[in-house]
Amino acid sequence: MNLLEFANPIGWWWAALALPIVAFYILRVRLRRQPVSTMRFWDQVFEEKKPRAWWQQLRHWLSLLLQLALLLLLVGALVDPLWSWQKNQRRQWVVIVDNSASMAAMEAGQTRFDRAKRTAAAVARCLRVGDEMAILTTGGTSTVAIGLTGHLRSLLETIERIELTDAPNSLLSAVEMAKRLVPPSKQSKRMLLTDGCDATLEHLQQSDAITVYGLGTPQDNLAITQFQVRRSLLDAIGYQVLVEVSNLGEQAQKLRLELHLEGELVDVIPLELEKGAAKILNLDHASATGGRLVAQIDATDGLAIDNRALAVLPTRRKMPITLATPGSVFLKSVLESIPLVDLNIVEALPENWVTVSDGILVQHQRVPKKLPAGKLLIINPRNDCELWTLGQPIEKPLVGSVANASPVTQHIRLTNVVFPGARALTFTGASEALIKTPHDEPLLSYIHRPAGDVLILNVDLDLGDLPLRIAFPVLMKNAVEWFQGRQGELHPALATGRPARVPLPSIDQVARKVDVSSGQSQEKSQPESAISLEVVKKDEAKSSTADFMLRSPAGDLTPLARDESTAVLSMLNYCGLWTIGTKAALQSDPWTNAQPATKSIASDELRLIHVACNLCSREESDLRPRLELESPNNFGMRSLGGNSIWFYLVLASLVLVVVEWWLYQRRVVG
Repeated sequence: MNLLEFANPIGWWWAALALPIVAFYILRVRLRRQPVSTMRFWDQVFEEKKPRAWWQQLRHWLSLLLQLALLLLLVGALVDPLWSWQKNQRRQWVVIVDNSASMAAMEAGQTRFDRAKRTAAAVARCLRVGDEMAILTTGGTSTVAIGLTGHLRSLLETIERIELTDAPNSLLSAVEMAKRLVPPSKQSKRMLLTDGCDATLEHLQQSDAITVYGLGTPQDNLAITQFQVRRSLLDAIGYQVLVEVSNLGEQAQKLRLELHLEGELVDVIPLELEKGAAKILNLDHASATGGRLVAQIDATDGLAIDNRALAVLPTRRKMPITLATPGSVFLKSVLESIPLVDLNIVEALPENWVTVSDGILVQHQRVPKKLPAGKLLIINPRNDCELWTLGQPIEKPLVGSVANASPVTQHIRLTNVVFPGARALTFTGASEALIKTPHDEPLLSYIHRPAGDVLILNVDLDLGDLPLRIAFPVLMKNAVEWFQGRQGELHPALATGRPARVPLPSIDQVARKVDVSSGQSQEKSQPESAISLEVVKKDEAKSSTADFMLRSPAGDLTPLARDESTAVLSMLNYCGLWTIGTKAALQSDPWTNAQPATKSIASDELRLIHVACNLCSREESDLRPRLELESPNNFGMRSLGGNSIWFYLVLASLVLVVVEWWLYQRRVVG
């Protein structure tokens, strides 16, 4: 069995350079004949140059031997010799680099992640010829940065390209991936470079599947571990904030929590937290505009990404309400007192008004035979229509029961209240009575229809004291907010590294948006034109939702995985504002992470959806390693392999050049 093999045996042809080297040393220089006047002085010169010691006679041969030795070393390096045992024991390495959020913690002027990358690069440089190495990452989702390869340059470039994420780690899945990539054997090794801030490390350390090396030391840290905002269920412009601040350290801390809405300071809350404690706050505030709500704590610690959290507060837009009344002061006053109402008062509807494209129509007393399409609130109907037939006045219109489960009638008390002027109503279709007399006669009814829901309040406001009671404005406010359909809207802030599904606007919603923006109206006398116009709007809506893209907080655009109604988000590994929309809408979006928006378009631009993403992970924000781990400085990277034989041959040739230069200066060779 050969003990030594050559990766490039054709390189031996370079040994032929020894022939011209020997030829130059054998070649004797012929002296040119030149007449001189006397030989006396030349005889003295030849006498002085005559060798007087035996070693001086061999100095030219020594120079020849040194030159041949130098050539032999260089040729040996070119043929790349390899020991047979080294070739037969090629090893495979898998290095898992933890690039999760906690690796951004600073230690001794550098991040834990930078130290992990330098360690991985050092391991790559120590691989011997024939060895292979793969690199995996664990931030958010486990990924293979580069497969098994022995190309050092590719390994180093891949390590340099690995980026730190804002997501929790996924160590277990990374280890399973490493086991599938390189099965256990004597020639394989799997190593994990992490800071130890994960509860699964105890399980990993007890198994033989991987060797864990620690890069972190315990650090105290303050973090926002929960943050959500939603619209209030009771107040049209109110909103509620849920925020949790945790002290993940060994010392009690004093800090301040600040809330900013679109760059404007909303609240400042001083906090005192004992070691290991957490405080949950439920805050109530009011704003109709909405926008980006930012929570921030004034902490200077090892990890900055969890000192700030972002949420999207839905914008409340004014609801257009058209009031058709012969002149009711009560209705006008009550509707004007409701927040976010844009009231328009008319005496009667136009004859050709067949649809309410946007907002609510409040019809008082007289109603048309055919009700227009849209959201309708009918008060004290005085005549028949397509939905009901008007009967005789109710003898005792006393409130007998109220459907308190309905959002229209919640938070109102009408015990023993009389609805004067109420008349019997016989509905032509299905209806639901929300307020009834003791004899089940409807006083407030709800009719669901495809063209738009209808509420009928069966009372004469000019009689009795109902308009003077607190229950009446509450009832009107509930009805308006119910028609708006946006009570307690919640745009949940997502956690990094977790999959999520986000509802997309339906084709009908986008078509309605196109309808309103184009200012088109359907005429009753032109049904064919109306149908063709509706088809065009549907096609335009489909084309507008076909090219949805996902924009990251850094501004990178990626295709969006989606179906007709839902977008699937599976790789949100960075904190900040993610945006879903068409390319044109994204280009005109004023919302960025760098500066406040000049206008808010989150609610009224149906083709643009903003999603907030935060770390909000108590485990990832805890910068104290769970176990005592071995330092990577102790595993002796030189033992991983070592340099190839050609490296030492080149090194020996350099040493030989230095020796020859020194001997030449001493006039030993040359």
